[in-house]
Formats: sequence, C-alpha cells, structure tokens
Amino acid sequence: MRQKQEKLETKMKWTLLSTMIPMAILIIVLLVFFWHYTDKYNQLSNNLAVSTEYNANYRSSNNDMSFKDEVDMDIYYVSIGRKGRDGLPNAQVDKAINTVEKLKKTTTKKESLRSLKYLTNYLENLQKRMNQLLDIKDYENRQEFMANNTEILTTLFEKEMQNYIYQEATELVQVESQLAGNVRLTIMTMCAAILIATFILMRRSFRLTYSITKPISEILHNIKKVGKGEYKTIGAVPADCIEIQELDAGTRKMAGRIEGLLENVRKEQDAQHLTELQLLQAQVNPHFLYNTLDTIVWLVEGGMQQDAVDMITSLSVFFRTSLSKGKDIIPLAEEERHTLSYLEIQQSRYRDIMEFEINIPSELDGVMVPKLTLQPLAENALYHGIKNKRGKGKILIEGFELGDDMMLRVTDNGQGMTPERLHEVQESIRSGERAGFGLAAVSERIALYYGPGYGLKISSTEGEGTVMEVYMAKKINLDNSLR
Repeated sequence: MRQKQEKLETKMKWTLLSTMIPMAILIIVLLVFFWHYTDKYNQLSNNLAVSTEYNANYRSSNNDMSFKDEVDMDIYYVSIGRKGRDGLPNAQVDKAINTVEKLKKTTTKKESLRSLKYLTNYLENLQKRMNQLLDIKDYENRQEFMANNTEILTTLFEKEMQNYIYQEATELVQVESQLAGNVRLTIMTMCAAILIATFILMRRSFRLTYSITKPISEILHNIKKVGKGEYKTIGAVPADCIEIQELDAGTRKMAGRIEGLLENVRKEQDAQHLTELQLLQAQVNPHFLYNTLDTIVWLVEGGMQQDAVDMITSLSVFFRTSLSKGKDIIPLAEEERHTLSYLEIQQSRYRDIMEFEINIPSELDGVMVPKLTLQPLAENALYHGIKNKRGKGKILIEGFELGDDMMLRVTDNGQGMTPERLHEVQESIRSGERAGFGLAAVSERIALYYGPGYGLKISSTEGEGTVMEVYMAKKINLDNSLR
C-alpha cells in the first residue's frame, strides 16, 4: 500500500490540532455548563437580596421599619386625620409592585412565580383599599375598615413574601450544591483532559520524531557508504515526508552521478583533465553532509522540529541545485540560491560566529554561469577565514556589471593570510596546482569556459580578511561547457 506523502510542517500542525481542538471543545462545553449554573446562582442570590427588603424577619438587626410596619403606620396616620391624602404610602406600594414585576423576569421556579402572582394581587388590592379608606368619614368605621382590609393585606403580603423567600432559598441551596459538584466535575474533567491530551501529544510527537530520525539515520548511513565508494548497495529509504524523500532522492542521485563520473574517468583517459574538473564540481564534502544530517537529528531530538524542517528544506534546495538535472551551466540566480542554501545550513551550525549578506543585481539573474562558482568561494571564506577569527565574522557576496563582462566578489572579515601564504595561494591558482583550498579549480573552470583574461583574483590582509573576485563574460562559450 502506497504511503501517504505529507510535508513535515503539515504533519506537525496536524499532530497539534488533532489533540488540542477536541480538548478545547471539551473545555468550552464545561465552561458553558459552569456559566449556566453560575448565572442561575447569581439570579437567585439577587432575588433573595431584593425580596428580603420587604420581609420583617430579615430586618431584626436593622432599626428601619419593615415594609408592612411602614405602610400600616402611614395608613394609620391618615385614618386618624394626622395626615391627609398625600400621606398614603402610594409610592412604597408602587415601588413594591415594580419590584415584584422585576422579580418575575428573573424567577424560574413554578412555586415562586405563583407567590409573585399573589403578591401582585395583594398590592393592587391594597392600593384600592387605601383609596376607599378616604371615602369613610366616621372614625370608628375607618379603624374597623383599616383592621379588616389594609392590615390584613399587608400581613398576607409579608407572609407570601416569606414563602417566596423560602422557595428561592431552597432553590439557591440546590443550585449551590449542583454548582459545587459541577466545579469539582469541571476541575477533574479538565485535569483528566490535560493528562490525556499530554499523553496523546507525547505519543504522537515520539512517532513523528521517529518518522524523521529513522529515515535520516538511514540516509546518513547511505552517505557513509558513498564516502567508502559503496554505490551499488544504496537503496531507497522509505519515508512519509516529502522533504525527506527529496533528500533521499537527491542523495541517491548524487551517488549515482558520482559513480557515473568515476566510471567516465576510467573510460575516458583522453579527456582526463576535463573529467577531473567535472568530478570535482559534482562532489559534495562528506563532512558537510555528515554534520548537516547530525545537526538535523539533534534538532529533532531536541524538540526543535521547525528548525529541522527549515534545515531539511535548505539541504533539499542545495542538492537540487547541485544536481541541476545534469546541467553544468545554470542561471546565476540558481547559483545564488545554491550558495544561499549552503550559507543558511552553515549559519544554523555557526550562528554565533557567522553572518552573511548577498547583494547581486536582479539584472544578472538570467546570466548563465558554470555551476558551483560562488559556493566554493563562500565555503573557503567560512572555513579559512571566519572560523579562525575571534568573535563574529561576516561574509559579503556582491555582483557587478562591467559592460559585456561581470564580476562576482566574495569578501570576508576573517583571519586573512600572511603575505607568504597569499603568494602561495596566488601561485597555485595561476599554475593550477590545487593548493589553494579548491580555488584553483574554480579559476581553471572559469578560464576553460571564458578563455584567457578571465578567472579568479584573490587579495588578503592578515587580521583583516580576504577578497575573492571572479571575472566572467555575460555570454559563456558553450562550446567548452560541460554537458
């Protein structure tokens, strides 16, 4: 069965989302459930707070009179003639009616709503009886009417309010108990969800890590075989990540290309010199590959998956450009990308000692150049300049138009060379003796493609740095190109 291919970034995102989304949904449901009971608890508490203002049993510690006492006293003063019509407690009764209407909006219990209905009826009847009291002129009749009507209504109001408070208090106790249980349930559920999510995430992370480290280790083993010349024993490495598959394919293509070039060297003795240059061009420093793959493994094992993805991506670009579908003449933009991927990989390893900058005009992007013209110079600047410098160094790559020609310059502020060593390197470049850190091969290839007058020039000052300049024509001589 064919294995599904995915990008590392996609696999990592899916691992996180498939774990965190269900957990987030569960937490949201629990919080909504908890909010519901909290809101109900707050409503009941508010109902009790409002209703207790109209009940004498809850005002025993307060010097203020209850609603019943205050209303009865005002009505009494009116009945004895001490106060006129304006003395009737209409404002208190209206306020009570409004309070009851507000309580209806926040009350849900059936028994409590029934009590509120009774309270409304008592208050409305109380208003009618207060107005009727004024129509009674006889003092004795007023007193009798007040005792048999208004005082009875205020007493009924107070008792019914006590019943309402009882019903709401009972409901509050139940909700409080449910809320406490739900809080415990919520806490236990969230803790369990976190533990389960952590377990699942760790399990999937281990599987993801294994799916990365295992094929990379196998690729590294294949690279070591290439270093030993065992090209025939290299097989495809199974992987479900596109980046690792590209890396494996690039490794096997590289091995096949190296093997083919070596075979051509043995068969084409008449073109030994040209073939030697071609082989040098196709070779990749094994130590660079070993160190890069080891770094990727360390990043993955350290949980820095995104950094590992970035390095694998850069290494894939490096291999693709190194191969270039078998072409030895490529656009300058592609050579620039190749050098950029190399420097990005090296910067991950030498972050504390190296920084770089590439400034090549876009007008030169389409100019065809021999493959691996810039990258060896950048490698030389790193290993023989920056690495031997105290503190952080910088590599600057620039491009310049010179009429029909152009110049690529690689500058570093590294250790530099002594006059004696500089003379030795310049002589090796001139004679092609390959003693100048591979610079002679670069210069020789440039001269081969472009003819006399083109090639590599180098200058250096000890303690200050090195400048390497490659002079080429904008139009390459394809008759001499490595096809």
